[in-house]
Amino acid sequence: MFLSKECFLPLYTICVTFFGFLLYLSYHTDILCLSCDETDNSNIVFDYIVVGCGSAGAIAARRLAENKKISVLVLEAGKHGNFVLDVPVFGLLLQQSAYDWQYQSVPQINSCFGLQNNVSMWPMGKIMGGTGMLNNMIYVRGYSEDFNDWFKDKEGYTFSKDILPYFKKLEEWDYKGKTTASTYVSSLTFTSKLADSILKAAKELGYPVLDETENCMKGFGVPKINVKNGKRWTPAHTLLEQKMPNIILRTNRVVQKILLHDNFEAYGVKYTYKGQEYIAKATKGVILSAGVIGTTKILLHSGIGPKKHLTDINIKTKIDLPVGENLQDHVTTGFDLILFNQSLGIGIEYIMSPFSLFEYFYSGTGPWTTAGCETLAYFSTKETKEAVPDLQFMIMNVGVNEDRGLYLRHMLGVSDDVWNKYFAKLKSNVTATILPILLHPKSRGNVRLESNRPNSAVIIDPKYLSHEYDIDILIKGIEIVRKLVETREMKKIGASFNKNIFPGCSQFDFGSKEYWKCYVQHLTITSYHPVGTCKMGHEEEETAVVNYDFEVKGTNNLFVVDASVMPTLTSGNINGAIFLLAEMASDIFKYKDFLNQGRCTILEIFIKSYVCKNYY
Repeated sequence: MFLSKECFLPLYTICVTFFGFLLYLSYHTDILCLSCDETDNSNIVFDYIVVGCGSAGAIAARRLAENKKISVLVLEAGKHGNFVLDVPVFGLLLQQSAYDWQYQSVPQINSCFGLQNNVSMWPMGKIMGGTGMLNNMIYVRGYSEDFNDWFKDKEGYTFSKDILPYFKKLEEWDYKGKTTASTYVSSLTFTSKLADSILKAAKELGYPVLDETENCMKGFGVPKINVKNGKRWTPAHTLLEQKMPNIILRTNRVVQKILLHDNFEAYGVKYTYKGQEYIAKATKGVILSAGVIGTTKILLHSGIGPKKHLTDINIKTKIDLPVGENLQDHVTTGFDLILFNQSLGIGIEYIMSPFSLFEYFYSGTGPWTTAGCETLAYFSTKETKEAVPDLQFMIMNVGVNEDRGLYLRHMLGVSDDVWNKYFAKLKSNVTATILPILLHPKSRGNVRLESNRPNSAVIIDPKYLSHEYDIDILIKGIEIVRKLVETREMKKIGASFNKNIFPGCSQFDFGSKEYWKCYVQHLTITSYHPVGTCKMGHEEEETAVVNYDFEVKGTNNLFVVDASVMPTLTSGNINGAIFLLAEMASDIFKYKDFLNQGRCTILEIFIKSYVCKNYY
């Protein structure tokens, strides 16, 4: 028997405050870090330097180091994690902490009207594991059509040959026990009664309900997550677990710029550590895996970017490329549109329960392993069977109102006016959320530097909802949410659709297209999936920054491997696609090095034989 939510709120406040203090202490003192080595190695020359140890950087470093003769230096701006940060339920609490870069967009002119100062919060991990330490841990591959579009100009490309084998290579499923994979993929070990009811409601409406083997297909299903034995698991965990002696990992190193010879060949990086500047050198390549913002910032400071922008901030242009353009993000809306008159079996009172604490540390199961998302769905608003989904739905077992405004609303940046007039009025209800997510927005934004100072702030303008198409798709998503909530199955668990008028939209009739347009433009939330600022494409493509070998155009030995190279968003959570790109890039780097060493015959170079490509 659990006490009411209100009984746990004082304890919740104390625990969140204590956890925040623990994060501060951990970050600034490394008191919980069991593997922190801060010895500087700036005088050693390495084969490769990898900038950033998020998902992509960790995979690239580990794959390159499979050749014991190759030395790899990994420079991570954040700190090591620890066993506390690996508890899945704590992921959200890392946002707006020292482990988060705490980026924000500029005020939006077509969206975010219900957020503080019209600004979108952009959390990104400043920690080993990157944003994989802050997210919902959802693992999906995406649709074959997504990747086919990326590589449509690449000669000889096929999904079955060039993409699928890499997914199989990187995945360690909880029932297979493969040890060479880059990440661990498992099933949910905890769900509330909401998940089962949603799947039954989907069947009631005639929507397909998928089994666990149908990865990212149209319909409803239970997601796979990156959790191992109850712990949040990222490729950085795999990297640390394997303890490869030819990888030197250094944390708290902030890379400022790339060092280039006159012929634009990268030979190293300049970085700071404890207020001092250092140089690290590499003979075979510098790999940027600092994320959409970090990688863009480093390239711009290195003189690689749009000439006009660099000139405006007094940075000498070395290579004129559209770095920072093509910014895209999965946008969502719809928090707390579902009200319940009974408990769902998840919430503060369950998470704070001593039984949940015991269950987690005893068996690695229970509420502390929750990914936040219990059900996923994919829809196409087009009528054709072959159409790629343009909507994803993430069914979240709690709403913004869950903690009565203590933390979650600040994490999302909800304005005081919206909180007081809308969310605060829901405290007598249990709330949950079905988020309609815009998968393929037509809006495009950009990233710029504020100045030429090394520690310059970045100007992030996603230009959310600047295209009417994006608004229309989200409105269609809300209509699907309403249909789900009003099914017989959902009514069995006391569900009803929230018909409270959103502040700023009272001039429109509730439920009308005009009302929902207003609603979407007020409650515009990032799904934490920004991509595209260093677009990958054909060498001759003017909008591309990197070619299909992940090499920055016009340079030699300078590569980018992270979400910034994605030309467009995939149809689902992007973490799996980032893993894939890192696996692909690693083989390309190995092959490039193989050719440079002259170990291939003319015939092998011509046909790119399997033996040659997989030398390491």
